[in-house]
Amino acid sequence: MFKGKKVVFISLVLTLVLGLGYLLGELDKTTVVNAKEEEENINTINVNGEGIVKIKPDIAYINMGVETQNKDSKKAQEDNRAKMDKVIDELKDNGIKEDNIKTIEYSIITLREYDQINKKTIVTGYKVRNIVQVMIEDLDKVGEVIDSVSSLGANYIRNINFDTKYREKYYLQALELAMESAKNKAKTIGKTFGVEVDKPYKVTENSRIEYSVNNRVYMDVIKSEAALETPISSGELTIRASVNVIYKY
Repeated sequence: MFKGKKVVFISLVLTLVLGLGYLLGELDKTTVVNAKEEEENINTINVNGEGIVKIKPDIAYINMGVETQNKDSKKAQEDNRAKMDKVIDELKDNGIKEDNIKTIEYSIITLREYDQINKKTIVTGYKVRNIVQVMIEDLDKVGEVIDSVSSLGANYIRNINFDTKYREKYYLQALELAMESAKNKAKTIGKTFGVEVDKPYKVTENSRIEYSVNNRVYMDVIKSEAALETPISSGELTIRASVNVIYKY
């Protein structure tokens, strides 16, 4: 009996010793890492740089389509298909390639209302929605396209967004400007206490790319809804890039 207790006691002691040794080892590693990080941050200049490129958009995306409603589901679908076929044909007649017309929604929605007399919900009809996203490469034709498809039954036109086919090209230009901005900041900071900066020690690209268009585009579309010819202003596209740069001296 005594012998068994002794073995258990020795096992517990060994476990504690090994556990303590592991803990001390981990603490030692943490100390080394922290010391290394502190050493790396000595004699450094940490700056942010932003680059902005403003361009005229060269493509437009528009969500457009047809909504139909009928008490009979099949009739609503047939009516929708007939009108949508005309809209698609009109888009192609306006020089829009088939590859630039993409279906983004097709839905059949059951319409219901509550019958107060019989105290139950009844089906009153069906709404069919067929929406495509259209990419228009000739911005001068955006208003013309909207007017032509509207006259053929397109009663859903939303989300006119302007963009560029050359995102990567312009983003790289903005990125170059961001690096130049960071370098000028670091030079100015270093000059104040008599040091020169050379090559960056560490560069972090903040990868979020922002493409924004002047808000007047949306307002122009809204104000022109009652006009005979829809005027569309593409506005200005702003592309931003930002970096964080560390210099050592």
